[in-house]
Amino acid sequence: MNRRRFLAAAPVAAGMLGGCAAGISLEQGLFNECRRPGGHRVLRDRLVRAAWDGVDATKAWDCHAHLFGNGRGAPGIYLNPGFDRPATLAARVRRAFFLNAACAGEDEDSLDAAVVRRLEHLADELPAGAKVMLLAFDHVHDADGRRRDDLSTFAVADAYAAQVARRRPDRFEWIASIHPYRQDAMAALASAAKSGARAVKWLPQAMGIDLGHPRSLAFYAAMRRERIPLLVHVGEEQAVEGAGRHELGNPLALRHPLDAGVRVVAAHCASLGESPDLDADADPAKAPRARNLDLFARLMREPRYASLLHGDLSAITQANRAAAVPEILAATGWRGRLLNGSDYPLPAIMPVFSVRGFARAGLLDEAAVPVLEELRHVNPLVFDFTLKRSLAWRGHRLPPGAFETRPFFDPGGAGA
Repeated sequence: MNRRRFLAAAPVAAGMLGGCAAGISLEQGLFNECRRPGGHRVLRDRLVRAAWDGVDATKAWDCHAHLFGNGRGAPGIYLNPGFDRPATLAARVRRAFFLNAACAGEDEDSLDAAVVRRLEHLADELPAGAKVMLLAFDHVHDADGRRRDDLSTFAVADAYAAQVARRRPDRFEWIASIHPYRQDAMAALASAAKSGARAVKWLPQAMGIDLGHPRSLAFYAAMRRERIPLLVHVGEEQAVEGAGRHELGNPLALRHPLDAGVRVVAAHCASLGESPDLDADADPAKAPRARNLDLFARLMREPRYASLLHGDLSAITQANRAAAVPEILAATGWRGRLLNGSDYPLPAIMPVFSVRGFARAGLLDEAAVPVLEELRHVNPLVFDFTLKRSLAWRGHRLPPGAFETRPFFDPGGAGA
């Protein structure tokens, strides 16, 4: 879109991206420069090399990376007309932020291929053996199991995610997304497992999934039989509206899959927003409010969930979640239960990160700032990894094992 009009609407769109002014930083401007891959010097910087010290790259699977597009070149992608061809200027700018982060270019007919091509280039700049796990994303379904395109912001079919991953098995794995209310949910799960899916991804608030619904409970039994884990968003959701069922993001609802024996990964460690503390009062209208991070931490302390509940590190370094970083760094009891993911392409959306903010807060060496800021334009996957490996709080750092996620997703494989 026209850059002058983009700039005029950017403050509005920035608010939509971050949800509040505290979640927005303009210190690196608005636009990803989308520098062409090709051995940039910053990728060989001492900070980047040091980030990989102690991490086995063959076990480093980025467990949270989004596939998307407009569906013009890939039948497995659905984009709601309201997002694909937005009516308001602010909505157009919001869409442009995401496409700029993926360096997809302006040719809508080739956008789907451009998104994948860019991600392949970025993955190829990781050390040999490192991989990116590509996320499918199912449509909203109603209580009767009917697909609701009208409520779905976007969707990425399992078959498409599997196809992209299959073309580059040296760099990609994939994660399925199957709405449990679907009439064919069990068959779809069996098919996904057979096709190599490493997990199932849900975003309950946007997809309209009640974790305690009878169909969800039945789905957990099937997941346990297939020995496939659940990657599920809990806490406040700001990136995808979809069904708009924000009450479904209460971390305490994770007890349903956990009690069914399913291994669960809580996306973002539930690091944003508040929910009713249903342990204090089962009535959501009467229950006191509690931070979602605290509710997640409560579950992490329960001995019965010690081998089942994990948290992923995707998005925790975004400006609107950065306040949670010291607590996560200092949570020594979570060692062995944290799994790194980048939430790609979000690390390349310039206004939603503040590298300098971490330096001001004493979590990052000032000398690392210019290196990390350049990395964002060159390779956001390397940026995300290097930033998290560089953070420290009162002597606490994320352990190397948090970045060696393959043993969790491939327990019987060579990386175990």
